[in-house]
Amino acid sequence: MKRTRTMTLAIIAALLLPYAVTAAEADNPTVTDEPSAVAEITLPEEAPLPEPGVTSGESSITSAATGGPLSLPNANPVHRIELAYNTVNVTYPNGETAAHDNQYIPFIINGTLIDSDVILVNNRTLVPLRVLTEVLGGSVEWDDATRAVTIYNGYDVIKMAIGNNTVIINDVETAIDVPPLIYNNYTYLPLRFVAEALGARVSYNTGEYDRTTMKFNSYMMAQGFSANAVVDQYDPSWPILSEFQAESTVMSMSRDLFNQFMEQNNAAHPDKDYTAKYNFINYNIDNTRVVGSVSRYYVVESFSLFLFDKYTGIIYTIGSDAKSSWVRRYAEGDPENFKMIANNYYIN
Repeated sequence: MKRTRTMTLAIIAALLLPYAVTAAEADNPTVTDEPSAVAEITLPEEAPLPEPGVTSGESSITSAATGGPLSLPNANPVHRIELAYNTVNVTYPNGETAAHDNQYIPFIINGTLIDSDVILVNNRTLVPLRVLTEVLGGSVEWDDATRAVTIYNGYDVIKMAIGNNTVIINDVETAIDVPPLIYNNYTYLPLRFVAEALGARVSYNTGEYDRTTMKFNSYMMAQGFSANAVVDQYDPSWPILSEFQAESTVMSMSRDLFNQFMEQNNAAHPDKDYTAKYNFINYNIDNTRVVGSVSRYYVVESFSLFLFDKYTGIIYTIGSDAKSSWVRRYAEGDPENFKMIANNYYIN
């Protein structure tokens, strides 16, 4: 195509490149879309006791734990990430901000960025026990005497022990590359193995873009990193909105927003001619299309990039500035929407 389809992407990449944080994952060496690790955690030989909060029979999603049909989980991808020299400050969907080191790996479960540290050990990704199992509907028991974890998920029982590479699933033994461990007083489990055992799927989004199709082979919800760790648990019976619905909805929203923007911008700058830039923005809106997906969202390119929830139809906007990137929900009348247009196209 003659127009620059990746204009918004180039802006994001150019702004965030100097602050890019390296993070990687490869739980399965045969999976080619997973990047190799570039930084890992060095663990002490002696691990402290696990967190006291892991108790018997706790579960946050009873339908999954009892083997019944899954309920569609709520999702909220809203976040803001500020990248500094050695620090990553992340504001999560609940509004709380946490500081991470520059090995931070964004962890997304069922479409929501989770406030949790992810670590790499021997080229494998490990995540906190409770964060993963309870969000996915499992319940946990901890045996202090044997330092063993038992995970219940419907009729399935998974038994793992700290430092032990042998896992027992429904009385059948299997081996894993990296055993459970204790880190910062929390029990950590291998992400891919446990998530898939709980009926979820794992992907490692690296932002790969196919110039031939002008689509993302892999899109990252959290920008500025070499990879995102994404876990999704879904039921095939859930109705999914189509790509056409995503494109038409975002196009209509973009058109209304841009018309409002032109009216306000022309009133503020009556002596300037923005015809060429307006025509370019209109062209991009006319060619609104789905360019990829991540978790439960279509990635839609219009005058900017948007996330469209496949299940609810809720639209989120994506943006960045010199030192940060963000995702926020599109809201009618939000002045930040106008700012996004002006910044993306250097209108002033």
